[in-house]
Amino acid sequence: MDPSKAEFKRLIDIMGWSQTEAAKRLAKTPSAINHLVNPDHPNKPTQTTLRLLKLTIARERPELFNARTFELKESAGKPDHAQLSAKERELFRRLRALPRDEQERVYAVIRTMLDNAPKAQKNRRPPPRSGSGSRNPVK
Repeated sequence: MDPSKAEFKRLIDIMGWSQTEAAKRLAKTPSAINHLVNPDHPNKPTQTTLRLLKLTIARERPELFNARTFELKESAGKPDHAQLSAKERELFRRLRALPRDEQERVYAVIRTMLDNAPKAQKNRRPPPRSGSGSRNPVK
């Protein structure tokens, strides 16, 4: 497969996007995206299209890129970068659209909700005790 086609397909796969989703995000038709990933089709992604795809991904998943070189990190396609569900990506997209001070307020609310969720209560470890380890204070 042509290297530019392989890179284009790899980037789409890393994001977990369908060809239709990639088409929406890149303002192309699904057919055009199909041509760019199909190894038997002569059309190849241009450098501009690859750059647009990288910029789109970097906006949503900046941790996947080296900030200095703007190249995809080697670890990007590995399991430690678990794919987010569509709902999770939507939540992150909406959070990132908020002003920074509003984001902090929303994070605080989410943390409180998660800390008080029934399953979180069962799995939560008690906070470490301070002091000398004795439960009874010295009198």
